[in-house]
Amino acid sequence: MLVPTLKYDLCHIAHIGDHAKRHVKAFKLDRATGLNRVDAGALVEDFIEVQVASKIQRDKFEKAQRRALLLPQCARSHMDKRCMADFKADVSTHEGRSCRESCLISMTTALGKAKGCDVYVIPGGTCSERILKGKKYDGVVGVACGMELKMGLGLLKKLGIPGQGIFLTKNGCSNTSLNLQNLARVL
Repeated sequence: MLVPTLKYDLCHIAHIGDHAKRHVKAFKLDRATGLNRVDAGALVEDFIEVQVASKIQRDKFEKAQRRALLLPQCARSHMDKRCMADFKADVSTHEGRSCRESCLISMTTALGKAKGCDVYVIPGGTCSERILKGKKYDGVVGVACGMELKMGLGLLKKLGIPGQGIFLTKNGCSNTSLNLQNLARVL
């Protein structure tokens, strides 16, 4: 069984796929999740990779002075004109107006700012590179689905920025959710 410790480095992540496949089969995670075996394996692999990378980078992240919090636009209360957020094309981010207390983006933005982070609500992971390169951050927290977080791992490695990944607790392209207590703990 893989037990993430600080002894692991990012090159060990390559072997996680084998562990994920064994766990899916042993625990019948395909049946438990309703996913086919390949997708269930990808889900487990993504989770383990992001958790291991976050653990490895935690000490460096904690020392970071200039941090960014990247949030997915899919966590907005509404994905249509009812959302009052302004889209800033030059930065590729939505800027919320804190118009609804129940809006997850409003709550996470307030939390991120209270913890000293610059907060970006982005339409996808491809916007991350432009934001991170231009602002010279030395720590990043990304909130997203597993696929986007894995993509972010590669970007952060390329840019040499330590990061922490927070999985959405409900995926999809709208009406997603996350655990605010978990985000507060990581920040």
